[in-house]
Amino acid sequence: MAKNLGIIGLGWFANIIARSVAKKADGRVSIVAACDINPEKAEEFKSRFSVKKVYDNPEDLINDKEVDVVIIATPPYLHASLGEKALVAGKHIFLEKPGALRPEELGELAEIARQKNLKSSIDYVMRRNPLYLIMKKICDAKPFGLLERADLENYAHDDHMPPYHWFWDYSKSGGIWVEHGVHFFDVVNWLIGPPIEVRSVNIKRSGESITDRVMGFALHDGGAVVTYYHGFTKPEAFERATFYFVFERAYAEIYGWIPVKLVIDSLVTPEVEEFMKGQVLEAARKFLPGVDVELVTKKIAEYCCGRDQFTGKGKSFRAASRTRFEYIIKQDRWDVYMACVMKAIEDLMDSVDGIKTSPDVTLLDALKSLEIACRMEEHSLKY
Repeated sequence: MAKNLGIIGLGWFANIIARSVAKKADGRVSIVAACDINPEKAEEFKSRFSVKKVYDNPEDLINDKEVDVVIIATPPYLHASLGEKALVAGKHIFLEKPGALRPEELGELAEIARQKNLKSSIDYVMRRNPLYLIMKKICDAKPFGLLERADLENYAHDDHMPPYHWFWDYSKSGGIWVEHGVHFFDVVNWLIGPPIEVRSVNIKRSGESITDRVMGFALHDGGAVVTYYHGFTKPEAFERATFYFVFERAYAEIYGWIPVKLVIDSLVTPEVEEFMKGQVLEAARKFLPGVDVELVTKKIAEYCCGRDQFTGKGKSFRAASRTRFEYIIKQDRWDVYMACVMKAIEDLMDSVDGIKTSPDVTLLDALKSLEIACRMEEHSLKY
């Protein structure tokens, strides 16, 4: 049975959701109501996406009997209060990240949902991307040994965020770690588990009160070290994000905060090469509907005749070749982003319909990443 969606907060993300739903158009979900405190924005959204009803009061949408699932796409400081009202009203919820400004608020939402047997999820799109699925397969199966190091360099844009924008207001966004960093904490939690220790540095823009750059350090079980840099200082046309991973026998690099390319430079045996070309590629191609992954491989060097024995980190291992695997998504990155959003909504619907017990990404996942973000803030040097 088709489920009716209601969206609160009609900014950029709400438009992405509406476009994603319209593009899928298989009748499983439809947007029947939308809400924004700006009536003109609400009417424009209604016209653009053929929404039946619009409101300027969130509680009116929450209490609309036609709405089955409430999507909360407001600034972060409203997530927890609106999420609680929706759950109390008996609605399933889908939250834009981070879901709350404080971990205890997310914990309360998760508990209300559990008590009322309602389903909830959050917009962690990186979990839905086939390239991160490949990284998950690698981290789980360990064909290249243990992860030693990861480094995120995220040069984000600020050209649409003047100094008075809510993003810079800690009371509304929680700051860069909370509003934005949770995406990357979540994906690393998924890949290798949460850190045991964190530290960070927060840097204010010269001559201004806003914090526009942060850098953090996280130590994980097994000795893996992960560093994160976020700088909101670039025009959108010049932004760049790269996530670099170092394993015992491989280097991997993911390009873009909406990734469309993953390159792995590795020492491999024939069995590992077959694993990467077969099982891993097949899983990636099936993971995200409407998104295709192709693989290009290149032999950088081949080893034989007694030269296939190597030593590193005090361990000896064999390798038949040094091979470069390049996994490429064919679609435009915004098509990929919308496909990820739609997969997240469909995952929640599978849970609502009883196809699965809970979504793949839960509020407890969101809680773990938010806890790390808050620890980064708590243990930060501020300049």
